[in-house]
Amino acid sequence: MDAGRFRTALRLLATALERNTEPDLAVRIMLNLSHVESALGDQLAALRWCDEAARLADTPPTRALVHSQRATLHLNNGDAERAAALYDLAVPALTGSARANALMNRGVLHLQQWRNDLARRDFQEAARLYDAGADETGWAQAMHNDGYAALQAGELVVALEAMDTARGHLADLSPVAAAVCDQDIAEALLAAGQTREAVGLILGAARVFAQSRLRQHQGECEATAARVLLFSDPRRARRLARQAARRLRGTGSEWWALRADTVALAAEASLFPPDKAWLDRADETSRALRQLGLDHPAQLLDLLAARQAVTTGDLNRATALLRRGRTTERDSLTERLLESVALAARSLARGRRRQALADLRRGLDLLHHWQSTFGSLDLASGVAGSGRALALTGIRVALASQDPALVFEWSERTRELSSRVVPVRPPHDPELAADLSRIRRLTITEPEEGSPEADELSRLRGRVRHRVWLSRGSGQIGEVVEPSDLVSSLGAEDALVSYVWDRRRLHALVITDDTRVVIELGPQEPLVERLAGLQADLDMAASRWNPALANAVRASRDRRLTELARMLVDPVLSSVGDRRLVITPAGLLSGLPWSMLPGFIGRPVTVPVTATRWLATRGVPVPQEAAFVAGPDVARAIEEVKQSAARWPGAVTLTDDAATVAATLHAADGADLLHVSAHGRHAVENPLFSGVLLADGPLFGYDLDRLAQVPDVVILSACEVGRSTQRWAEESLGMVNAWLHAGARCVIASPAAVADDEACEVLQDVHRLMAGGTPPGVALAEATADRPTSFVCFGAGW
Repeated sequence: MDAGRFRTALRLLATALERNTEPDLAVRIMLNLSHVESALGDQLAALRWCDEAARLADTPPTRALVHSQRATLHLNNGDAERAAALYDLAVPALTGSARANALMNRGVLHLQQWRNDLARRDFQEAARLYDAGADETGWAQAMHNDGYAALQAGELVVALEAMDTARGHLADLSPVAAAVCDQDIAEALLAAGQTREAVGLILGAARVFAQSRLRQHQGECEATAARVLLFSDPRRARRLARQAARRLRGTGSEWWALRADTVALAAEASLFPPDKAWLDRADETSRALRQLGLDHPAQLLDLLAARQAVTTGDLNRATALLRRGRTTERDSLTERLLESVALAARSLARGRRRQALADLRRGLDLLHHWQSTFGSLDLASGVAGSGRALALTGIRVALASQDPALVFEWSERTRELSSRVVPVRPPHDPELAADLSRIRRLTITEPEEGSPEADELSRLRGRVRHRVWLSRGSGQIGEVVEPSDLVSSLGAEDALVSYVWDRRRLHALVITDDTRVVIELGPQEPLVERLAGLQADLDMAASRWNPALANAVRASRDRRLTELARMLVDPVLSSVGDRRLVITPAGLLSGLPWSMLPGFIGRPVTVPVTATRWLATRGVPVPQEAAFVAGPDVARAIEEVKQSAARWPGAVTLTDDAATVAATLHAADGADLLHVSAHGRHAVENPLFSGVLLADGPLFGYDLDRLAQVPDVVILSACEVGRSTQRWAEESLGMVNAWLHAGARCVIASPAAVADDEACEVLQDVHRLMAGGTPPGVALAEATADRPTSFVCFGAGW
């Protein structure tokens, strides 16, 4: 049974019952038969076995066992009240593994009623009892359930840690046991914003259950998969949820079927404008959920319906639903964020903008406090999707006001929701370092798809990501800077240009010492159209061609850059004058080579994550200690680093076989300046596996956690490592983010391919200027004034 082979278990138990002559043992066999029939979806047969067992049970412990099994059947049938009463009757009379089993089931009941503290208490006592009885499987199952309870309580890192540990013990039992683990881990990944991984895991688990004809588990998986797909593919989510509801009703599990109905309703709400019929069905489902004691899903549905009621103009109904779904501090973040969105929508409908913004700020603060518990940049940016609706509403309200101060505040709040979290340096993890070394060896020549090496590479990459997710955060968040503080810091020399996107139109906020203005730049479509071919144009222009073709390629690139400059640069030039620029781009502009846009060429430009971050890290001191590294197979890399290093007395230079990852990290640790000239690659699917190729393989974003002290200035003379993968529109992740998150103040890198000759010559000039005291962002502008390149100064360039 532990391995999930229920039909085999059914046959063996029937044989055991035929051969048994002991009444007490017969009761236990019958209760196991009841459990197996229930798992196979035959609830009536399960009840009959309980009735048979009850007739034979003549001692308090065996009667308690019957109570416990009956409670589980009532729990499956949605009768939480009877189940709770029977568990409370059974648990005190049981000892050892029997008590542990009852505690496990009562814990599940507590989970479904969202009493997470009680659930964790039951699971943790069960784990102790299993451990005392040397029952490793039982212990691991209790650990897994405790992790699930932690997930419901919002303790994501604790949940992932417990589930990972449990899976290590349970997955080898059988494919079904592994699938049971994966079903819940997928929910944890969904909460972590890792939807791609969650979809793969949950659909894989559903296939395993389908092959084993475990319809209840299959239906539960389909309902979970539907929830995972709600944001990315609501049509598929609706289809899967309806399919799950039918399957679950077929097994007699109205409890779970109603939960699937809730997902189907949520999917419909995102597909079609809500109407009274939808609201009526939501109300009916919510009441049915509450009748079965499923207050939490009912609350979630009420809050979703409240938001939809506002859009239909029925504010009285919205108020009633908000009252019924009211949250407390004990409710999960999901409900509390949804409540903030619904409250803000109602306030806006009543014309109360100030109240709406207060609701949105409160919701985002909740999200940021949650994010601050994660030490992983990957995880913190992944969960930012939970605040997407809040951030988008806030920026739309601010833009509608045309108040520059309000637009500035919401530009900062919505720009990379993870940026307010105060990062923490993780402790050294030797197992993580060993995995990264193995990945490096495997990726020197990318293995063929389907080969054993490719499978190992995939497994190792997954393990590295999971290990990093388990890092604990600082628990601290920073405050958004006030516009007056920004203006005094900009002085007469600098200007802030913040590009703000409300998913329909693009706007530019310009702030200088004498100007605060919001400029509408137009609809997004023409901009998106021109951005679509920019990457290819830049990459093509960096390649070697015959003169005629090279001219044609560059002409195409320059034409596109001129068109983009007409949309993005020309409207702001009169406001910024000849000032240096601090640019905070909208997510869709993250790949732009700003210094190549006509109007910005030769002008110092720096691109921080937020203006708040720029203020906190600006004033980069002149580097004193420098390290230079040349990777293999780049024609002028050694020349570039040696000529550049000559500008810095005592600089460390690593070339040829000496340019390993370990040597580079050793040289970088404590240096003020690091320059790496190498081949680069941005990993779109796993951005923190982006890297620069050194003598023994790539230096990844994950490797940066091994640095005790990160250089202030990092120069990456490599193709495309200035690119980033966009998450939730404004969240980006890549090599540059990894360096800035680790503590670098300024990173010079290119979002596109760069020609070796161009990089070699331009960056030598950058070092000549920097060594003379010129800040890196200004040095880059001076060095490229008459030969624009795609290098961008990220972070605080001065």
